[in-house]
Amino acid sequence: MNRADLKFFKQMFRPLYDAVYDSEFCRVFAAKKYRHSIQVLMIGREIAAREPQLQQETAQFRDMGEKALLFHDVGRFMEIYNMYRDNAFADHGSWFSKRYDHGILSYEMMKDKPGYNDIRILASLKHHGHMMEKFEQDPEFRETADSETERQLRAILGWVRDADKLANFYIQRYEDNLKKDPFFVTMSEEVRQAQLSSDVVAQFDAERVILTGTIKSYCDRLLCCLSWIFDLNYRASYQICAENGYFDMLLDLLDQYNHDKIRQRKIADKIHFYLAQKTI
Repeated sequence: MNRADLKFFKQMFRPLYDAVYDSEFCRVFAAKKYRHSIQVLMIGREIAAREPQLQQETAQFRDMGEKALLFHDVGRFMEIYNMYRDNAFADHGSWFSKRYDHGILSYEMMKDKPGYNDIRILASLKHHGHMMEKFEQDPEFRETADSETERQLRAILGWVRDADKLANFYIQRYEDNLKKDPFFVTMSEEVRQAQLSSDVVAQFDAERVILTGTIKSYCDRLLCCLSWIFDLNYRASYQICAENGYFDMLLDLLDQYNHDKIRQRKIADKIHFYLAQKTI
């Protein structure tokens, strides 16, 4: 990745940012997502510097990977504009019911852009936020040109997925607070105080990433973030999480809202055991 990539990224961001000029909430949210994209690139580089598998890749691979890291969320800006246009943020709870798929938007925005429309980049843009089952079922990526292209595609996808999660952990840990969190801001007080849903708990107990569409409360949302531990791809990613206390931070937040302290201890024990196994 070079300066031209960053310049192009800014060109993709600015018109949509300017289009929501009269909504402070949307402008703050869009600016936050811009910073997040830069953070994903920086954290992705840290993962690559520590992960033997990524250290062995070619310069061309690293360039494609860094493009995917930077542009993975470019569709967020269109998503924010669409929600602004439809006044979706005004309805409490709408964050759960009126989402646009920013991964698909990112893919659509970049699929015809020379230098970015390589299948190894586009797969990460389209599927970085999806369950892996959705990626596996996508006919566009089911049969790649050759086994090496497929290997690189999957390696980049895992790299972007990990860096994206770690950047979100970083924002919550070091930059954010509950009152600025879009999930929190758009919730009614009833939803904020609601307890863990049985469906969400069942997914966590099965060591699955919790489906966004099943989230019904802020407790659910926090447990969903904790469930990302089951979806990291590189040992370096687990190490960075452990060193920065990301999962302990999320457990502390959940403990503030979760009234079921027996369940809370079970969740904490599972997280600590799983993390210890992955960082050995």
